[in-house]
Amino acid sequence: MTHVRVGVYLRQSLDRDGSGLAVARQREDCLKLCADRGWDSVEYVDNDTSASSGRLRPAYARMLADVEAGHLDGVVAWDLDRLHRRPVELEHFIDLADRHRLALATVGGDADLSTDNGRLFARIKGAVARGEIERKSARQKRANRQRADLGMPPPGGRRAVGYEPGGRVLREREAALIRDGYRDVLAGSSLRAVAARWNAAGFTTAVGGAWRPDGVRYVLRNPRNAALVVHCGEEVRHGAWPPIVPEATYRAAVALLDDPTRRTTPDTSRRYLLSGLARCHCGAAVLTGRTQHGQRTYRCSRSRGHLSRGAQPIDDLVIAVVVERLSRRDAADLFAAPHSSSNATALREDAAALRARLDELADLFADGKITAAQLTRGTERAQQSLEAVQARLADAGRVSVLGELLAAGDVRAVWDGLDLDRRRAVVDALLIVSLLPPGRGARHLDPATVQIHWRTP
Repeated sequence: MTHVRVGVYLRQSLDRDGSGLAVARQREDCLKLCADRGWDSVEYVDNDTSASSGRLRPAYARMLADVEAGHLDGVVAWDLDRLHRRPVELEHFIDLADRHRLALATVGGDADLSTDNGRLFARIKGAVARGEIERKSARQKRANRQRADLGMPPPGGRRAVGYEPGGRVLREREAALIRDGYRDVLAGSSLRAVAARWNAAGFTTAVGGAWRPDGVRYVLRNPRNAALVVHCGEEVRHGAWPPIVPEATYRAAVALLDDPTRRTTPDTSRRYLLSGLARCHCGAAVLTGRTQHGQRTYRCSRSRGHLSRGAQPIDDLVIAVVVERLSRRDAADLFAAPHSSSNATALREDAAALRARLDELADLFADGKITAAQLTRGTERAQQSLEAVQARLADAGRVSVLGELLAAGDVRAVWDGLDLDRRRAVVDALLIVSLLPPGRGARHLDPATVQIHWRTP
């Protein structure tokens, strides 16, 4: 008996619960076919993998490589559409089968690719499968647009962090940590610091992993958190689910995170309170250095020998000045951010009206009541107005970097609980610090050599 070795290809497009039951059913039928014919088999499994997207299917690619290498005499699949859903892939497979005299067997019947009738059957089957995909895609797009118009959460997919499955009910503990993330970022914290706090709290990603800065950015930029419905990159309306944060807070965070001047990579020179914030008496920025004895220093960035000061005493002085001033009774009145004249509710109503105007313009053009030029001009004006309203919403959502310091009974205790990014943001918001030379032979800090100017509230 001729020894025949075949590859058994098993694939399921979508495995929502990870059970692999569809693959298991295919395996049972395919292995029975191999046993009936006396074939030896090796499995290639692409579970939860689409064949219509054009993306690499690892197991399928590995099987083709084994065919090219002469390790397989044939391929077994439950049906042809488990192998291919795209005509271009089918043609490649037909060419491969022809060159290697490859047998192809399916549970529903063999497809002899060595004959013109067999190839015709495979191509017709592939064309039908492609047509089904295109019709299904059109139905899904229409259904998704309808959901968006009705303000419903996106269907399926992974559970959105902050929400229970289905996206209509808040998962309160996660939602509270996400709110803290918005507050901290708007108050000066880095994404790295927010990720560290979320991880320390036992908060995990949707797949149970640890948070990284890019993951935190993705969550904070998700319009779902403000109950905003987005379809094909376009904001449609407010959704029928509870927001985690107000729209103004969300827009303020997005404006901050998208600011091109915002530093996105770690900078080791800014691990200390005044690095890059304080100024040398010559006007240059002050950076961090170390002496030969390992003592941390602040030095002039323009000239290495121009200025070098012990950093810790200066940090202690600046902290003491900030804590003392914010502990006074008038601190809240003096430093609290002025109340925004923007009314967030009114701005949201303006934004909704402008989005409705954009839809109306599209309908008028579709009905032939306005020209393409009129549509373009009207759309540009409405879009510009909408962007201006969204910018005002972002301004209305910004929080004071001083945050809880203004209402604290014990300012020093709150200060000690802030991360370095928050402390630096507070100093930068309140003070301009200039460092003078310490004086010849000085062994102790002279406060007069640290010039502190309060910024105008």
